[in-house]
Amino acid sequence: MIALIRTTLTKVGCYVVLSSGDADVEIVKSTVYLSRRSTKTLVDVDTDLHILILRYFERDNKTIYIRSDVN
Repeated sequence: MIALIRTTLTKVGCYVVLSSGDADVEIVKSTVYLSRRSTKTLVDVDTDLHILILRYFERDNKTIYIRSDVN
């Protein structure tokens, strides 16, 4: 099921990361890495990711918008 979701999201242009460790850290590190080239939006209802962004964000990165709702 996970592979099907990953394949579907990848086909429509989403960047998908499968994590065997702490998913929150992997999500944030991937967002920060991708924001080196262009502005990104992180959507999540958990404030943990908001705090982790502060830890991993680098001065040379582009803007990262954070949304806490999905509607």
